[in-house]
Formats: sequence, C-alpha cells, structure tokens
Amino acid sequence: MQLEKKYYTVQDEETLKLLHQHILDSDVIAVDTETTGLNPRKNKIIGWSVSGDEGVGFYLPTLVFDYEKDELVLQEINGKSTEVISKNLIKLLIGKKLVFHNASFDVQFIKNYFGVDLLPSVYVDTGLLVHTVYEEGAFGFGNPFGLKSIAIMNQKELGLDVQEAANKEQIELKESIKSNGGSTTKALYEIFKADLDILSKYASADTDLTLRICNLYLKKLKEEGLEKFFFEDEVMPIYREVTVPMEAHGVDLDMELIEKVHGEIIIDQKKNKEIVMKSLLEISEVKEWIMDTAFNEYPPSHKGNWAQRLAQRYSLNLPKSEKTGKYSITQKHVEALDDSVAKDYLMTGDINVLEELEVARISMAMWKETNDGDYINIQSKKQLGEIVFKYMGITPKVAGSNTKSGRAKFDMDMIKDLSKDYPWAENLRVYNRLLKIKSTYVDRFRDRQEDGRYYFYFKQNGTVSGRYGSDAQQLPKPLEEGEEAPIIMKYVNVVRRFLVAGSGRKVIDADYESLEPHCFASVTGDTALQEIFNKGWDFYSTVAIKTERLNEDKVRFPNGVSADKKADNYLKKLDAPARNKAKAYSLGIAYGMEAYALKMTLGVDQKTAEKLVQGYLDGFPQLKAWRENSRLQVKAHGYIKNYVGRVRHLPKVQKTYIKFQDRMMDWRFRKELEGTYGKDIVLQAYRDYRNGLNNCLNFQLQSLAAAVVNRAALKINLKAKELGIDAICQAQVHDQLIVNVDDKDAEMFAPYVQEIMENTTKLPGVTLKAPPEIANNWAEGH
Repeated sequence: MQLEKKYYTVQDEETLKLLHQHILDSDVIAVDTETTGLNPRKNKIIGWSVSGDEGVGFYLPTLVFDYEKDELVLQEINGKSTEVISKNLIKLLIGKKLVFHNASFDVQFIKNYFGVDLLPSVYVDTGLLVHTVYEEGAFGFGNPFGLKSIAIMNQKELGLDVQEAANKEQIELKESIKSNGGSTTKALYEIFKADLDILSKYASADTDLTLRICNLYLKKLKEEGLEKFFFEDEVMPIYREVTVPMEAHGVDLDMELIEKVHGEIIIDQKKNKEIVMKSLLEISEVKEWIMDTAFNEYPPSHKGNWAQRLAQRYSLNLPKSEKTGKYSITQKHVEALDDSVAKDYLMTGDINVLEELEVARISMAMWKETNDGDYINIQSKKQLGEIVFKYMGITPKVAGSNTKSGRAKFDMDMIKDLSKDYPWAENLRVYNRLLKIKSTYVDRFRDRQEDGRYYFYFKQNGTVSGRYGSDAQQLPKPLEEGEEAPIIMKYVNVVRRFLVAGSGRKVIDADYESLEPHCFASVTGDTALQEIFNKGWDFYSTVAIKTERLNEDKVRFPNGVSADKKADNYLKKLDAPARNKAKAYSLGIAYGMEAYALKMTLGVDQKTAEKLVQGYLDGFPQLKAWRENSRLQVKAHGYIKNYVGRVRHLPKVQKTYIKFQDRMMDWRFRKELEGTYGKDIVLQAYRDYRNGLNNCLNFQLQSLAAAVVNRAALKINLKAKELGIDAICQAQVHDQLIVNVDDKDAEMFAPYVQEIMENTTKLPGVTLKAPPEIANNWAEGH
C-alpha cells in the first residue's frame, strides 16, 4: 500500500512553522541539498530538503531564479532572508540521526555555505548502507549506488513505482529547465532554472526516497548481523572520521614544478614524435602504405578538390571565386589556358599526361593536410595496424585477436612486442607513455587545481572489497633504475613531488610492507607462509623454492637454494628469473588461478602449468585446505565473510551448486546442458560459478587488507584529536597512509602512526610492518 505523499514548499510563515516542528519531532531525518554545481568550495546552495517520515518532505528555497533578471535572487519569509532562516534551522539538525545519500557532498556544502558542521551527526549514508548489505549495488545501472538505481532495484519492497516516477520527474525537470532557457547537459546541469514547484517536488521526493531506503536496508543490516560492523567497527566511523575529512582537506601542489614539468614534457613529446616519424618514413613498406593510402583517399581527378590542387600547384591562370577562393575549372576557362600538361589533364582526364611523381605529390599533400599535418597518425591503431600487419607482414601478437570490425588488433601489447626488434616501436611506446603521463597526471593537477590545491575523491563503496575507489589510487608507483626508459622514469618519479606538505607542515608517509601477502599468510593459517614473514625471508623466493622443489634440483643448485636475503645461495642472486616467475602465481593460485590461466600467463604448456599449481598446493597444504573450505562455505551458504566481518554475497554459486554440484566445471556436462538451456545461458552460468568460487578467495584477502588500512586511518585521526595536535590522514594510496601534520609535531606523532598501523588490526600468525618517514612531499617518503 502506497503512502500519501505530502511535499511542502516552504515560502510562508505557516509552512515554515510546520518545517520547524517536523525537525523537532524527528529523531532520524533525511537531508539533501540542491546546488548550482558540484564544487562545495565554489558553488552555492539554492535550497535544501528534509524528510523525517516516509511520504513527507519539505523544501526550503534559499535562492530562486528570476527569469526577468536572468539571475538567482535571495528569498525572504516575513522580511527575513531564507539563508538566515536556513542556518538557524540547520543548527537544529545537530545531534539528530541524519541520513544522507552521498553525505560528503551535502555536509561539505552546508559547512562551507552556512557554516554549520553536520558531519558528526551523520548517522547513515544510504550508499554505504546498501554497499554493506549488497556490495554489487544496483547491477546493470550506470551508477550502481545512485539513489534512483537503488530505489528502482527495491521498488517492490518500497511500495513505489520508482522507475516510472523517476523517469517522469527527470523529464518534467529537464523540460522545465529547458523552457526557462537552462542547460541540461552533463557538464552544465542548471537545475536552479527549473520552476520552483517542480524543483521542490523533485527535492522532497529525493529525501523521502533516501529515508525509505534507509529504513528498508537497516532491516536487512540487522537480519545479516552487520549492525556493529556498520555503525561501530568500520563503515560509518571511517566515513565520518576519515573519508569525508580526506575529501574536504585536499593537498597542496607545487605549481611552479608542475608548470616546469608541463613545458618539458611537451618538448620531449615533440622530440619523440619526430624520432618515430623519421624512423617510420625510412621504411620502404611505410612509404608504400603512405602512397597507397593517399591515392585511395584522394585519387587523381580532373574535377573537384584534386583538380583545384593541380591548378594551384601549376599556378594556372584561372579565375577565382571571391566567395570561396576556388578556381573556376569550366571547359571555357580551361580552353583559354596556355598549353601545358595540366591543361591537357583538365581537358581529357588522362592521368598519363602527368608525371607520376607530380600526381603522387598532390595526393600525398592532400592526405597529409587532412591527417593532422602528418603522413602517419602515430596515435591511430588502424593506420599502424595496416602498416604492420598488411604491409610489413608481421603476425599479430595473439592469433585470432581481432577488433570488432574484424581487423587484427594493434594495441600497447603489440607495440611492446615490436619494440624488441624495431626502434620506431620503442620510441612510439615511449611517446604513448609520455602522452598518458601528461594527460593523467600533469594536466589533471594543472587544470583541476583550486588556488594551488587539489581535492582527491574517495569512494568508500567504490569497490566490492571495501578499498577506496579514488583518483589517488591512480598515482604511479616510483620506478627503479632499469625498470623503464630514463625519460619515462624522469616523469613518473616526479609526479609525487607535485604533492607537498604545505608551508609549516610535514607529511608522515607510512606504507605497509607486503600487506596482502601478510593477510594471505594469516587468513589461510598456513604456517609455512607465516614463517616467511616471521623470519624475514623473501616471499617470492620461498614460493618458487617450495612450488618447484628447487632444493631437489642438485644439477642447478648443488648447494641448495635459500629465501634468506642475506644468504650466499639466496635465489634472487643465483636465479632471478626463477624468482620472478613466482610473481605470476604467488597470489594468483591463492585467488583461484587454475592451470589454464597460469599457462597463458607464463607462456608454458598445460602440463607444466598443472605441475606448478599442484606443486604450489603441495608446498602449502594449509593454504590448500583453506581454499577448499572457503569454497565449501560459499557453495553451502551463498556468501563468505572476511576476518573482520565484511560480507561478500555470492548467491549464484549456491544456486548453481544446489542444482548441479561441481558438474558445472566439467565441459562435457556443460555441453549436455546446452541442449536444454542454450549455449549463452550455460556459458554465463559457468562463468558466474567459476568466478564466484575464485571471488570467495580473493575477497577475503583484499577486503582484509582494505580493513587494515582503513581502520588504522581512523585510529590515527582519533589519536590526533586525543593529543590535541593539528594532524590528519589526508590520503590513502593503496596500502599507504599519508598524514599531514604541523611541522613541530611530526617527530612526536610519527611513532604513534607506526604503532597504530602495525597494531590496530592484529593478524594471527604474522606481524605487520609500516615504518613511517617524515617528508616535505609525497615522493620523499615513499
């Protein structure tokens, strides 16, 4: 049964009193803001809405668009500004249990615009609430944790036809904005230009929906026994104390360095491009491709543009149009020309009267002009693919790997492969890397900075595991000597120097050592894995030695081989490639990698891959038991829970197992099923089952690693408050925490940071290590 909706636009004393009383009477209350844009530091709040009861919503406009003046104007009730009224009413929300959808956005706007900090009163963020109970979100929607996506997914339980209502609201809102001369593009969505009654209904509906979703999922949270995890241990405490403060704090930039690097990388890109072009143009097959392409795109013709170019090249005395500047190539005007091969061609269209070289020059000039001024667009995979595969006769890297249009695939892997034999390909690889570094790092900080500061986003529900989805995670890892071309190293390793502590500040930079392998050793309960870290051995060497039984190979290693970094027979010293090979499967097999995938990764035969997988499992028997037990649990219950309580729901595994057991993994059985269900359905069911069995393994490790870092960040911020010092965890980058602190407190606070990171989450069987470094920028400490 649907509740009657009572939505109010607060424009007079009577509705204002109703709003005031509604706030006073409500314990749990949903809040939302409508703004002129998405930047809480620059844009304005045009109104805000609340809902303390399902079906009830109030919208108080602070700025309303005046269509005659073409501007936003302040609103008043009984001579008092609604901005002042709003500030006083919003103060009443402090101490309430506030519900938001994307609270970081709203609380930052409210604090910056009205000067009221509601962050400590945030009770639930519905995006995080849904993520905790159903981590996939509204699968199939553009934003799986968007308010409307979640509502549509749950519309039966909510008792609403949300999809139809949402569509009508959006259409109505957009039509109103457009009719008032506003923009509705993604880049510029001028919601403030909608008619007030329509905007008010839209805003109230959002808070009403937010409250309904909150109530629905709080029940689900309780049913799954996740209330403590959500409210006390992890989700909401981290959101209030870490996530939102990180987004609001931002980071100072060294703008002088950024401008310097920007200028240098443009010059280096240009130089590299010239090298690539020069070396390509020296190859006969490339010249042939250019000629063929030019003739195909711009074949000789005694009419049209080609004829215009011919007239221009021979400076023919033909009249020109004043409007277009083109030659008039009529028969009358051509006949009046002095005799020449150009005249003969224009008269007869016989290409043989022209010299072949002259014909080529015209077609090639036209091709070059329309191809961004170059004979080859070295950013075009199509052009380079034609040259490499068709003209140079090089076989594609992976047989049968084609684009959707059927062409052989020319990609970065192909370029990397070619670079071993062709200098132009190596230079092209470097050029492409420079382009990416410039756009991804240099231009981002240069173009999106605000008064010399950059604000990273941190989506706490950005991944299934609970790791942040963040642009901070895209920062490049520092490269060591020999890992890349010197010019690439120069620019990759300078990026973190852009990010500075700020005047009178320091950063305490602490990165967990091999966090995921530590989690792996602890969760599996394998004493052989735990021994690696407790004795300080090298992880990959140990895995290689046990998996491939290297100590039994007396021919290669007559004196045996060790994982002890200090030993004379340390594997990395004796056979570095053997150690490196273990990197491909050291975590992969734990995550469910089977022989076929390992075969493709290492480029070995199936038998060798099977031997490696079996050797790995035999070498770490408790790991093998953990893999089997985890899979039994997800088959039986349809979910897996990590060490600290986060859940991963995998109902498709349970459903498939109940119906078919493990026969779904047998290709012969799947073939039989195709007759009943069809090939596509069986294939998808198999993939879901196989992936689910692997996900139940990797989730336990990745989500635990995320929890270790997130909970440490929470304790660091709380400790800073307890000590009364100016320090904040300003960013998380993978397993690294960066704490911004007043210069005078850095030395004192660093040991606290280390102690918190190493001991907040105790992992059985292993000891975490996170040594801190005090630095002036993000590069010095990493």
